[in-house]
Amino acid sequence: AKVGESVVPAAQGQDDESDPEVDESLFDAIEASQRQKRLLKKGFEEEEGGLLKKRRLLEEEEKRPASDYTKINQLLNKWGLATDVLTKHVLESLTGAELTDLQSNNYVPDVHNAWKVPAELLQTHANLMRESKGPGGGPLDVVHCFRYRWKLDKEQDKALRELCHKDLRYVMKKYDGTAPLIQVIEEAKKAEPELDGTAFGAVLDAPGVAAISRYSRMELIDPVADCAVFGDANLMFSLNLARQRKALGHVGRVI
Repeated sequence: AKVGESVVPAAQGQDDESDPEVDESLFDAIEASQRQKRLLKKGFEEEEGGLLKKRRLLEEEEKRPASDYTKINQLLNKWGLATDVLTKHVLESLTGAELTDLQSNNYVPDVHNAWKVPAELLQTHANLMRESKGPGGGPLDVVHCFRYRWKLDKEQDKALRELCHKDLRYVMKKYDGTAPLIQVIEEAKKAEPELDGTAFGAVLDAPGVAAISRYSRMELIDPVADCAVFGDANLMFSLNLARQRKALGHVGRVI
């Protein structure tokens, strides 16, 4: 090298740019980790703008008529709880119709209760008010709730219970009250199943009520794992378990 020229090792740039040798079996794990880092970085960059947008949306949702605030103040003054912040917070979470019901039924929280503050008593009373307006009659399945929501009759309830999983899910998704229920049911029978890679497209011909009801339950058995049953002398439990797993599309064996 000439005088005045800086000498840079030839391998220095190569070492900085070259990746360390990694076993091929770890490629997927490294790629997933890098993808997670990119998503987190993107989330941090958008967090500030996202929080401002969310705050604006919440402010728009929280806009309510001035008459609701008038009802809230009237109830607080009526109960002698004008300075109770917790009770005011509970009242602000209620709808205008619920505030009107509170004014008309002469409810007053017990301010001398030894176990609960007025806000807790008010929240319990509001929950009971909502429950009294919902469907009754003990345990309710998906068809009971769907029937109550759309004010269907017994014949329509019977028609829904006779549908398979595919058709019932289609009706519950598409029906909005504008078209007759029988028309939506006929459309469901002709519609193609939604095979989008999710569990919604499983066991299409299974009874609709039973299949949809299982989506709110926790699955304890791995669909591809084998199952061993001990102590079942007459094999009744084993046979029922095998039938259930077959209906659910499990491929594991029952031993």
